[in-house]
Amino acid sequence: KASRQEEPLPPVLVQRSLLLPLRPTSRAWNGSRTAMSLPRLRAASCAAAAAAAIGYGAYTLSAAPGPDRLERWHAKWASKQTRWHLQQEHPLLVRYRADLFGPQPRHDSPSPKATRSNVLFPLCGASVDLAALALRGYRVVGVEGVEAAVDALLETFGDEVEQAPPSVSGSLRLRTAVAPGEAGSDAPVLRAVEGDFLHLSPSAADALGLPRFDAAFDRGALVAVLPEDREAYVATLAGLMAPEGRVLLVTVEHDGFAGPPYEVREADVRELFSPAFAVRPLQREDRMGAEPHWRERGCTRFEEAAYLLTRHRAG
Repeated sequence: KASRQEEPLPPVLVQRSLLLPLRPTSRAWNGSRTAMSLPRLRAASCAAAAAAAIGYGAYTLSAAPGPDRLERWHAKWASKQTRWHLQQEHPLLVRYRADLFGPQPRHDSPSPKATRSNVLFPLCGASVDLAALALRGYRVVGVEGVEAAVDALLETFGDEVEQAPPSVSGSLRLRTAVAPGEAGSDAPVLRAVEGDFLHLSPSAADALGLPRFDAAFDRGALVAVLPEDREAYVATLAGLMAPEGRVLLVTVEHDGFAGPPYEVREADVRELFSPAFAVRPLQREDRMGAEPHWRERGCTRFEEAAYLLTRHRAG
């Protein structure tokens, strides 16, 4: 039976949500720590979003792209310019979780068929959103081209598991971490593909043992790729989604500079995604008041928009 209310988050997410790496000597959480419930986490997330930039701040330090489309992102991680990460779950993922996933079984259901959605996070960085869902029982896979980002993502989740032989497909490598203090086959697991997302074809995904995904969250991915790579990005994403799989897409619209984050208008979203997805706008929000630094880049407008994309059935 599907649960209408999310369970409280495990205590470890309190530490994970602050992006504080845990050392091997402190993998098991202290039982005296108070668990953070979903309502408290949601309130903290919304307060953070209202009080500060929604997390695109590091884009203000962008450099001209080099011959390697991942080069600038390697440079940002090397110089610790990663302010696009939020310290709480993204408020739009919280708000539209039911639209993205639909009814879900409780993660502690005894039924062997009570498994939660396979969720894809393209260009995920070290976002806490992956851990938040993995610890609730969702089967989460992130894809990230910067090794330092994958290191941070998995280290802040738990113990990385060495795979023998390693799971690789060309330049792509699948890495896995298990939540601390957990044991057994039901332990929360977080997986990440290290490599260029545009190389993750359906055949490469099959070689890595990945499923077709029921859901995906794109916040900061499409708006980060070069405009000339957008069609390839959309084709890659479409190839990884299951029929009727859903994508929560977050874009920005602005003037004043080219990007990143690049402006992606509703007309662009429909042109790019309509061949493979049904497109439903969810909301649009003016961010200039909450993020006045965009004025320093010459913006007179900066809006964030959200869409729900539903993959067409094959044939």
